[in-house]
Amino acid sequence: MALSRQNMEKLRWLWADENKIEWIETFLKIADKEGKIVPFILTDEQRAFVSGLEHKNIISKSRQLGLSVVCAALSIRKCIVQDNTTCVLISHSQESTNKVFAKLKQQFYSLPDWLRPDLLTNNRQELTFTNGSRISCQTAGNKDLCRGDTINGILHMSEYALWKNQDGQLQSLMQASTESAQIIIESTTKGFNKFTELYMQAVNNENDFKSFFFNFINGRALFENQYKQSVKYYKARHGGKMLTEDEYDDEEKYLAKLGMTPDQAVWRRGKIAESSLDAFHEEFPSTFEESCIVTGSSVFDNSRVIRIQQALTEKKIKPLSLDKIVGLPQLLRPYVQNKSLLIWDVPKYGVKYYAGIDVSEGLGGKHDYSTIFMVNADGKQVLEFRNNKIKPYIFADVCDAVGRWYNKALLTVEKASGGHSVIERLRYDKHYMNMTKYKTYDEYNRTVWQVGFSTNNKTKSIAVNDAREWFEKGLIAIKSNNLLEEMKTFVAQDNGAFNAVIGSHDDLVSGFWLCIQGMKNGFWYPF
Repeated sequence: MALSRQNMEKLRWLWADENKIEWIETFLKIADKEGKIVPFILTDEQRAFVSGLEHKNIISKSRQLGLSVVCAALSIRKCIVQDNTTCVLISHSQESTNKVFAKLKQQFYSLPDWLRPDLLTNNRQELTFTNGSRISCQTAGNKDLCRGDTINGILHMSEYALWKNQDGQLQSLMQASTESAQIIIESTTKGFNKFTELYMQAVNNENDFKSFFFNFINGRALFENQYKQSVKYYKARHGGKMLTEDEYDDEEKYLAKLGMTPDQAVWRRGKIAESSLDAFHEEFPSTFEESCIVTGSSVFDNSRVIRIQQALTEKKIKPLSLDKIVGLPQLLRPYVQNKSLLIWDVPKYGVKYYAGIDVSEGLGGKHDYSTIFMVNADGKQVLEFRNNKIKPYIFADVCDAVGRWYNKALLTVEKASGGHSVIERLRYDKHYMNMTKYKTYDEYNRTVWQVGFSTNNKTKSIAVNDAREWFEKGLIAIKSNNLLEEMKTFVAQDNGAFNAVIGSHDDLVSGFWLCIQGMKNGFWYPF
């Protein structure tokens, strides 16, 4: 039967790449959570995902948001619209691969007869079409995938954090993908791993991937029936009464501000009762940081870190603007303007101040930062400096200016990397005397005072654990969100070492524990 001009125009419009969502919703059907075959109407999260896709994409998400089924739909569309297209859908286990292939076939056979292409093959978890296109469902294992393939359509890597050989597989798949491919790495986070590293680099614009985050709160459409059941059981246990926001704990009040409804709160409580709060954060996070919490490896209490971040936001605690900083030395003005130097409180007469200083080589890019973390005698943070382009000899001038401005503060500088240069310049060129020192003896048993903080496995372990204690006992008042972000990714490794996870920094954390060592030292050197 011949098509009318109107229908021809509509089909031409649907075939355009910018109308992918409309194509899917017009031609495809899916099985809903109750097993009924219904038109594929995308949720808000699925629409945002499809609309925002670029060449390289990485998605951190809550569980069961239906992104795999969307990737299957995108693959079917791509193979029909464009001849000789290869799409690959990869899962972390054979069981998951079987499920994806079943969903793929269900969607394929839901196509109208006149649109559904003939198949050359429909076996071994692969559909091959007569127009030269194909969709392959595979399982991530130890062997490299897609060697010799050319992927020019959808490449979906599902639950990438659970893959056994993340680095090797990614390298192989990227080499097989052309510039026209849409590469999608998607996973729940599962702590710190290659996925976490790639995602954080994407957020920080340190790689070519576009980052997405989808939390459980906004994924409401796919869990409606579960919410209804949870509310039913809750009311049965509480005499027909429903949970109200007045009964929320602190974390629930924060989630309510993100949009969590009472029925979602009831469902959340049920999930936590079935497992644990940490497990819920990992499977159904409200923020990316929540999904990274790994009990036993994180040095600092991540739940406390998040609560402090929430309080800083609620109380609108922000650094002073340049025009509100009285007495700022001229040397420091450019660093306030470019936000390397953040100041919450200006120096007050008669108050003692303490600063921890970590020095980098000033190479920029992905390299380490030179940092200053400063508090007053009550442990309240007053200042932060963070810059990875500043050279050590210039950073020494900054440290001198900051220290003198804050009543000749006690400076604790780590003797590592560019720290030696900064210590020498401060001590002998600037004649800055109030610096942390430690006693040594020469070969004649004469006392020799060394300036700075000497770091080794023993001293760092003591210093980090001191910082953990002061933080968890509330002996220090942190105002820096930058520091709190670093604390989330500062972990104890299997060999006992303390470091940031790959792809993150811990330079402010170093300034933090150095500052505490200066406060513990108890010495003050007036000059």
